[in-house]
Amino acid sequence: MRSAIDGSIVMVRLDDGEDLLEALRKAAWDQGVSSGCVVFGIGQLKDFELGYFDGRQYHRKTFPEAHELVGLHGTITLNSDPPMHLHAAVSGRDFILKGGHVFKATVATVGEVCIQKLSRIQMTREMDGRDGLRKLTLG
Repeated sequence: MRSAIDGSIVMVRLDDGEDLLEALRKAAWDQGVSSGCVVFGIGQLKDFELGYFDGRQYHRKTFPEAHELVGLHGTITLNSDPPMHLHAAVSGRDFILKGGHVFKATVATVGEVCIQKLSRIQMTREMDGRDGLRKLTLG
Protein backbone atom coordinates (compact mmCIF):
# COMPACT_ATOMS: atom_id res chain seq x y z
CA MET A 1 0.00 0.00 0.00
CA ARG A 2 1.15 3.48 -0.86
CA SER A 3 -0.60 6.71 0.07
CA ALA A 4 -0.07 10.41 -0.54
CA ILE A 5 -1.94 13.51 0.57
CA ASP A 6 -2.63 16.78 -1.26
CA GLY A 7 -4.55 19.21 0.93
CA SER A 8 -7.47 17.15 2.21
CA ILE A 9 -7.36 14.49 -0.52
CA VAL A 10 -5.59 11.19 0.17
CA MET A 11 -4.89 8.84 -2.72
CA VAL A 12 -4.18 5.21 -1.90
CA ARG A 13 -2.76 2.51 -4.14
CA LEU A 14 -3.34 -1.06 -3.02
CA ASP A 15 -1.49 -4.10 -4.29
CA ASP A 16 -2.44 -7.70 -4.99
CA GLY A 17 -3.03 -9.72 -1.83
CA GLU A 18 -3.48 -6.81 0.58
CA ASP A 19 -6.33 -6.79 3.07
CA LEU A 20 -8.53 -3.91 1.86
CA LEU A 21 -9.84 -2.82 5.27
CA GLU A 22 -6.50 -3.04 7.05
CA ALA A 23 -4.65 -1.20 4.27
CA LEU A 24 -7.21 1.63 4.24
CA ARG A 25 -7.11 1.87 8.03
CA LYS A 26 -3.31 2.14 7.88
CA ALA A 27 -3.40 4.71 5.06
CA ALA A 28 -5.88 6.84 7.03
CA TRP A 29 -3.71 6.58 10.15
CA ASP A 30 -0.51 7.39 8.25
CA GLN A 31 -2.11 10.48 6.68
CA GLY A 32 -3.81 11.73 9.86
CA VAL A 33 -7.38 11.00 8.78
CA SER A 34 -9.37 10.37 11.95
CA SER A 35 -12.64 11.34 10.22
CA GLY A 36 -13.10 11.06 6.49
CA CYS A 37 -15.06 9.81 3.53
CA VAL A 38 -14.09 7.20 0.98
CA VAL A 39 -15.05 9.09 -2.16
CA PHE A 40 -14.35 6.30 -4.62
CA GLY A 41 -12.52 3.04 -5.05
CA ILE A 42 -11.80 1.02 -8.19
CA GLY A 43 -9.74 -2.05 -8.99
CA GLN A 44 -10.37 -5.70 -8.27
CA LEU A 45 -11.29 -7.74 -5.18
CA LYS A 46 -11.14 -11.44 -4.32
CA ASP A 47 -12.05 -13.45 -1.22
CA PHE A 48 -14.51 -10.77 -0.15
CA GLU A 49 -17.63 -10.85 1.98
CA LEU A 50 -20.60 -8.55 1.39
CA GLY A 51 -23.67 -8.10 3.52
CA TYR A 52 -27.26 -6.97 3.18
CA PHE A 53 -28.99 -5.57 6.28
CA ASP A 54 -32.71 -6.43 6.40
CA GLY A 55 -33.50 -4.09 9.30
CA ARG A 56 -32.71 -6.68 11.97
CA GLN A 57 -29.61 -8.58 10.86
CA TYR A 58 -26.99 -8.86 8.15
CA HIS A 59 -27.19 -11.59 5.54
CA ARG A 60 -23.65 -12.30 4.34
CA LYS A 61 -22.24 -13.87 1.22
CA THR A 62 -18.60 -14.68 0.44
CA PHE A 63 -17.16 -14.43 -3.06
CA PRO A 64 -13.82 -16.25 -3.46
CA GLU A 65 -13.28 -15.44 -7.16
CA ALA A 66 -11.95 -12.09 -8.38
CA HIS A 67 -14.47 -9.39 -9.26
CA GLU A 68 -14.03 -5.94 -10.75
CA LEU A 69 -14.44 -3.26 -8.07
CA VAL A 70 -16.86 -0.90 -9.80
CA GLY A 71 -17.35 1.38 -6.80
CA LEU A 72 -16.37 1.75 -3.16
CA HIS A 73 -17.57 4.44 -0.78
CA GLY A 74 -18.24 5.06 2.89
CA THR A 75 -17.02 6.72 6.06
CA ILE A 76 -13.85 6.51 8.13
CA THR A 77 -14.07 6.95 11.90
CA LEU A 78 -10.69 5.76 13.18
CA ASN A 79 -11.54 6.58 16.81
CA SER A 80 -14.54 4.21 16.76
CA ASP A 81 -15.31 0.55 16.37
CA PRO A 82 -15.69 -0.25 13.56
CA PRO A 83 -13.20 2.26 12.13
CA MET A 84 -14.87 2.18 8.70
CA HIS A 85 -18.30 1.68 7.17
CA LEU A 86 -17.84 0.77 3.51
CA HIS A 87 -20.11 -0.38 0.72
CA ALA A 88 -18.91 -1.89 -2.54
CA ALA A 89 -20.32 -2.59 -5.97
CA VAL A 90 -18.58 -5.40 -7.86
CA SER A 91 -19.03 -7.20 -11.17
CA GLY A 92 -17.87 -10.68 -12.18
CA ARG A 93 -17.46 -12.52 -15.47
CA ASP A 94 -21.23 -12.50 -15.89
CA PHE A 95 -21.27 -8.66 -15.88
CA ILE A 96 -23.95 -8.76 -13.17
CA LEU A 97 -23.52 -6.11 -10.49
CA LYS A 98 -23.45 -7.24 -6.86
CA GLY A 99 -23.11 -4.97 -3.85
CA GLY A 100 -23.43 -4.45 -0.16
CA HIS A 101 -21.66 -3.75 3.12
CA VAL A 102 -18.00 -4.80 3.05
CA PHE A 103 -17.11 -7.18 5.88
CA LYS A 104 -13.79 -8.33 4.43
CA ALA A 105 -11.93 -8.15 1.14
CA THR A 106 -8.57 -8.90 -0.41
CA VAL A 107 -7.22 -6.79 -3.24
CA ALA A 108 -6.77 -8.71 -6.49
CA THR A 109 -4.24 -7.21 -8.90
CA VAL A 110 -4.64 -3.52 -7.88
CA GLY A 111 -6.85 -1.02 -6.09
CA GLU A 112 -7.11 2.75 -6.21
CA VAL A 113 -8.97 4.62 -3.46
CA CYS A 114 -9.61 8.32 -2.85
CA ILE A 115 -10.23 9.51 0.72
CA GLN A 116 -11.49 12.99 1.67
CA LYS A 117 -9.98 14.04 5.01
CA LEU A 118 -12.39 16.01 7.22
CA SER A 119 -10.87 18.64 9.48
CA ARG A 120 -13.85 20.40 11.12
CA ILE A 121 -16.24 17.48 11.41
CA GLN A 122 -15.26 14.79 13.90
CA MET A 123 -17.21 11.59 13.38
CA THR A 124 -17.57 8.67 15.78
CA ARG A 125 -20.03 5.78 16.15
CA GLU A 126 -22.45 5.07 18.97
CA MET A 127 -24.58 2.01 19.60
CA ASP A 128 -28.26 2.42 18.77
CA GLY A 129 -30.26 0.17 21.09
CA ARG A 130 -33.21 -0.02 18.69
CA ASP A 131 -31.43 -2.01 15.98
CA GLY A 132 -28.03 -2.88 17.46
CA LEU A 133 -26.07 -0.89 14.89
CA ARG A 134 -23.19 1.45 15.71
CA LYS A 135 -24.45 4.62 14.03
CA LEU A 136 -22.55 7.67 12.90
CA THR A 137 -22.40 10.69 15.20
CA LEU A 138 -21.23 14.11 14.06
CA GLY A 139 -19.31 16.51 16.25
